[in-house]
Amino acid sequence: MQRILENLKPEKLFYYFEEVSKIPRNSHEEQQISDYLMKFALDHGWAARRDTVLNTVIDIPASPGYEDRPKVILQGHMDMICVKEPNVEHDFTKDAIPLAYDGDWIYAKGTTLGADDGKAIALILALLDDKTLKHPPIQAVFTSSEEVGLYGAQNIDASMLDGKYFIGLDYSSDENVLVSCAGSSEHTISIPAEKMTVTDLAKKKAFSIALDGLTSGHGGGDIHRYRANGVRLICEILCALREQFSIELAAIAGGSKPNVIPANGCATVLLSAADAQVAETQLEKLRGTLKTEYQYTDPELDMTWKEIAVPSECYSDKTLQSLLDCVDLLPLGLFNYLDAEHKFCKSSCNMGMVFEEADCIKISEMVRGNSNYQHAQAIRRIHRAADRCGAAYEQESYTPAWEIRDHSPLAQQISNIWEKVRGVRPELNIIHATVEGGIFIEKMAALGKDIDVVNIGVKNPNVHTTKERMSIASFISAYELLHTVLEELR
Repeated sequence: MQRILENLKPEKLFYYFEEVSKIPRNSHEEQQISDYLMKFALDHGWAARRDTVLNTVIDIPASPGYEDRPKVILQGHMDMICVKEPNVEHDFTKDAIPLAYDGDWIYAKGTTLGADDGKAIALILALLDDKTLKHPPIQAVFTSSEEVGLYGAQNIDASMLDGKYFIGLDYSSDENVLVSCAGSSEHTISIPAEKMTVTDLAKKKAFSIALDGLTSGHGGGDIHRYRANGVRLICEILCALREQFSIELAAIAGGSKPNVIPANGCATVLLSAADAQVAETQLEKLRGTLKTEYQYTDPELDMTWKEIAVPSECYSDKTLQSLLDCVDLLPLGLFNYLDAEHKFCKSSCNMGMVFEEADCIKISEMVRGNSNYQHAQAIRRIHRAADRCGAAYEQESYTPAWEIRDHSPLAQQISNIWEKVRGVRPELNIIHATVEGGIFIEKMAALGKDIDVVNIGVKNPNVHTTKERMSIASFISAYELLHTVLEELR
């Protein structure tokens, strides 16, 4: 069968990308891709092993004359986000990704492309299979289930690793060298929910209030844009109503994921029939205020309401008070920057969701910190807010920051080689999002091993969506850069 990418060169680079694209690799379903990598190592006569969560490591001896150079770890993750368009028939458990290309862009027809992080696997395999490459000792490290809490890296057996330099390839930009990222943690605050029967049904009215059209965005990468948060705003609306009227809360919801700025919020409130008309007037005024307040960050923001049938149950006033107090006290937004020019975020919190369960109302909060100290302070504030409101607190996950290194010989050398190969010196970048570098630094430090980490990327926009694509020229350029890096690193 003819390969889709067979006319693209270098041949092995695109061959391996297409081969990887044939293999199912949803998170927690990496057995087949791990088997493929183990066979690749066996076919080349290299030692390979994997741990209990399928993290896969291949050891490649140095080229003759390169034995005394520092060992280099090349790393990427095996899994991909599996999303398809509604009318597309595709089974991610068995079907190959339907690749296509047009001009400079490789894409998938109706599904995610999986270049995040198929590009890393293909780059590593193509380099290792290049008989002309002269290189130091290499460890190729392929982690599992990165897309679900960096699970593989969190659980890797770091005793398998012994490189001095670590080059991560999970990066979707080719414009700079990544030298630091934020750590992250997820937290759930559970407010005890007291339900009560609604009395005097005939004398009450119920309104469903909805916030929609908020700009939303990444809970780390867009937090500095100060966009409206649907969870916080719906609670501010409740506070405004409660200051003037006796209200009861029957339902509340907002947001979709902990790491996404909520694009919506909704609540069902009850109040007396006598107050209803005045309350609608106040809601109209508040709608205008919010649209003005967020006209630049959230130009499509709107608030609507409609009268609905009065429900038979609602939350107690104590529960409503605890909810509003908790939302007020929980930290939210960007707290500070790493630099005086306000280019790099340092610490932040995103209130990602509010939702109901049988016996509680839950709030989801995600912390990001490029400083582990600042991260710890934000966690402390969340815990204290929960305690003050009589809510239960649970930390769901934690990833350490990859803190910026005062001096990185690896970043310095790669910058020099980048300038030589590409004719321009790269900037060193810091992101307020999380990749696996910080985990590897921490885990290897616990074993007395010091590693110097950078990430190098390929232009790969719209990841995690069906609009994902990858630049052919950028992919080739990354291969050529890494080829030279491996030959010249000392």
